[in-house]
Amino acid sequence: MQLLFDYPWYFVVLCLLAGAGCSAALYWRTKKQFDQDTPRWVRLLLPLLRGAVVSVIALLLMAPMIKRHTHSQEQPIVVLAQDVSTSVDSAQAHLLDEVIPQLQKHCQVVVDTFGGKTTDIAAELASIADRFAGRNLGAVVLSSDGMYNQGANPLNNCAQCAAPIYVLALGDTTQRRDASITNLRYNQMAYLGNQFPVEVVVQAHLLKGKRSTLSISQNGTRLCSKEIFYGDNPTTIAETLILTAQKSGVQHYTVSITPCEGEYSIANNTRTMAVEVIDGHQKIAILAAAPHPDISALRQSIERNPNYEVQVSVLDNTVSTAWLKDCSLLILHNLPTATQSLGQIVSLHLPTIYVVGSQTDLARFNALHSGMEVMAKSHKIDEVTASTNNSFSLFNINSDICSHLEQMPPLNAPFGTYRISGNTQTLFYARVGQVSSDRPLIAFSQQDGVRCSFIVGEGLWRWRLQDYLMNGSHVDFDQLVEKMVVYTSLSAAKERFRIVHQHIYQEGEPVAIEAELYNDNFEPINTPDVQIKISRSTDSLSDGKAPSHHSQTYTFNRSASGYMLRLESLAPGQYSFHASTTFNGKQYKASGSFSVEQLDLEQLNHVADHALLNTMAQTTGGAMLLPDELNQLPKLLADRPDLKPVLYPHIRYTQMLDLPLLFLLIILLLAAEWGLRKYYLN
Repeated sequence: MQLLFDYPWYFVVLCLLAGAGCSAALYWRTKKQFDQDTPRWVRLLLPLLRGAVVSVIALLLMAPMIKRHTHSQEQPIVVLAQDVSTSVDSAQAHLLDEVIPQLQKHCQVVVDTFGGKTTDIAAELASIADRFAGRNLGAVVLSSDGMYNQGANPLNNCAQCAAPIYVLALGDTTQRRDASITNLRYNQMAYLGNQFPVEVVVQAHLLKGKRSTLSISQNGTRLCSKEIFYGDNPTTIAETLILTAQKSGVQHYTVSITPCEGEYSIANNTRTMAVEVIDGHQKIAILAAAPHPDISALRQSIERNPNYEVQVSVLDNTVSTAWLKDCSLLILHNLPTATQSLGQIVSLHLPTIYVVGSQTDLARFNALHSGMEVMAKSHKIDEVTASTNNSFSLFNINSDICSHLEQMPPLNAPFGTYRISGNTQTLFYARVGQVSSDRPLIAFSQQDGVRCSFIVGEGLWRWRLQDYLMNGSHVDFDQLVEKMVVYTSLSAAKERFRIVHQHIYQEGEPVAIEAELYNDNFEPINTPDVQIKISRSTDSLSDGKAPSHHSQTYTFNRSASGYMLRLESLAPGQYSFHASTTFNGKQYKASGSFSVEQLDLEQLNHVADHALLNTMAQTTGGAMLLPDELNQLPKLLADRPDLKPVLYPHIRYTQMLDLPLLFLLIILLLAAEWGLRKYYLN
């Protein structure tokens, strides 16, 4: 134990002197009041009592602290991790409970359960490692059948526990005649009218020579199918089926294989999937100052995507621009000119790609404040090639494409001084001859929530021809144009009220939905309440029942600058929602839909993986036991020399003001002094 002060050591002497001085001043004046028969020890004790009390009180005013070194003992911890997933027999799921009383004699026992409709052994081991880091973790006892269907291979997480793993191997390792769909690979998004592939992985056991039909259906209607043949035992077959997105929204499909005679289970012959089909049809307008081969090059590249409809027009005073309101992107070639202003086109606030060339009126172009300005003192034209900006980050573009584009013929760009705004990013700089510059050649900007792109130079048709000469196709040029169109057409303009959510959730996964509300300055706020009504529609066409609808209303919780709603374990099905709020007397609404996919991963496999469990045990220095060997577990753990209590040193600081015994001592000293004075003084 050590006494600590924030003051120099001589302050303690001052406290003692204060006590002595106070005692001397009091008892020097009162010493004549004692009787002649007063014992000498009383005459000495009374000043000492008063001096001690004053000294202690003065010492406490300096707020000293007491530093103490202590030790605590922790018994070894044994974690019983019990797999309670649906693949484990409920009668075996809690077998480890039988040995808890014996283990508690020399260990701390922590019971943990994991699993359900999915099994993630690696996540359970990682959780144990995190929770007991720095603790006296002696062993982990894992009760499982070894069948995991989510997460990483548990062998990769064994070492994290820093403790031996003992395994109680459950389940049956007998291989049965069975076929199952073990995996589906598909894009969760597709454009309306487009075809998309679905890769189906089928695993079969003891079905050599048998045939089955793999099919994909929707609402009971078969959309496509393929016959599959089971070869060697076991066998894994990967087949790809092609679907056509025929309807927009979240579409549910059923993938199935017809069962063979004698199959152990047919529950794993069917999987469901959900694909969000987007109506991506967009109208793109190309307005030009005059006919130009660049226009044809751009049009051909854009129309490669069947979702894009391109309309071309030469701008003059007789052309109506009312049709532009239905367009999602505007491409302006050599506009505005000295005689052709953009007029009402600018007021439409459409995402725009500017192709700046020799006919562009730079003064009018600069007046648009689009994120780039070109200051030219003459009508001189530079021939410039592309130089890639390696720090460009708005979207990904293949480095090989960039390398090829750098070899393209030069474009004709206005000569002058270029200025760009702070939120403008350059993809290609202009290179004059062999000299690179900081002048942008292709750049991207965003003004007032609307995206703009710039190609400062005309002669794009040469790039498309050169691409064909170099590669035998127009793929590099077409991909550059497509990426520019996709990025620019996605306007970043914010709605005042919007709901942010995933379109597809997995069964058992929390459904997280966010809401955003903005004031007139587009600053996020969360002052008013936001309600959302969620409706579930379950269409049971297969059993002849009518669709049923269930609705429930929730209120969002406020987050830092918005709203958050978290719903646990929604049942599989398709859901629609309607959210609303009122701000400054105006009502805002938003609606949408999402889907919860059914998850039956536990039905995919029925054969216990004892080989995996044994490898985990041997790797970590543990052992694998079968259920009838469970009674050996307490002895195995007790015989381990490393399962011992651990002493942890601790340093504790306590303020003397927090010690009640010290105040009791002061009271006792004062009481003793008062009693003696009362008795012996005249």
